[in-house]
Amino acid sequence: MNTQLTPALVVGLSFAYIGGALFLAYGVYLSYRRGRLHPLLLVSISAISFSWIEAPYDWAMYAQFPPALPRMPSWWPMNFTWGGGLPSAVPIGYIAYFVLPAVIGAALGRWVIRRFGWRRPQTLLVVGLLVGFCWALFFNAFFGPRFGVFYYGLVIPGLAIFEGTRYQYPIYDAIAMAVQMMVFTYLLGRTDGQGRNVVEVWSDNRSKSRTGSALLSVAAMIVAGHLAYGAVFAPHLATKLGGHVTSGPTEQLFPGVPNQPR
Repeated sequence: MNTQLTPALVVGLSFAYIGGALFLAYGVYLSYRRGRLHPLLLVSISAISFSWIEAPYDWAMYAQFPPALPRMPSWWPMNFTWGGGLPSAVPIGYIAYFVLPAVIGAALGRWVIRRFGWRRPQTLLVVGLLVGFCWALFFNAFFGPRFGVFYYGLVIPGLAIFEGTRYQYPIYDAIAMAVQMMVFTYLLGRTDGQGRNVVEVWSDNRSKSRTGSALLSVAAMIVAGHLAYGAVFAPHLATKLGGHVTSGPTEQLFPGVPNQPR
């Protein structure tokens, strides 16, 4: 069993920890400057809040990680990730993974709106979906499998690229991730003249104090993140439990670690 971190694993861990910390710190800074929570901080909080669902998501998607990666302790909720549990970089890494494409999507969506005069809600949603899909393809279909950061042991027949090899990638995962990033793009890009997103406007209308509004915003963003992620996770869970995820390589994905059984 190889317990040494490869250069690709170091890159992945650095992206998770450094990227997540930078987005979180910048969100705190922007919030301090404006005197209220900034949408960037709100989506960062939302991302890290639902990161615990990654473990059952991995289990349903037959995602496997190398034994060299540090894992969350056994008490982590629903720690079903095969081969030792959820990688410990996932919670902070969810900020980098989901917020980066959302920031790009929001910036690109705003540019498209200014350039062509298209309607803001629809444009942000479409651009967010496209950017999210491309990001998921790059990270989940290319970087992860090609450099041994993670593999998908089994997929639904006919719905994956490179099917039957260790590099196979279920295209429905990219669609699911794109939907989540689409929601974040909308929450970042759809702001009013005061820079408030739709959740902040809703919170301000229901609370008379700034503190109360901030707490409502955080709670609403956490709920929204969980609802969106739960919605994209549910079909994967259903296909897994239904026995439809059956196609994959017969070789052992990581030495010393048996592949996740059906």
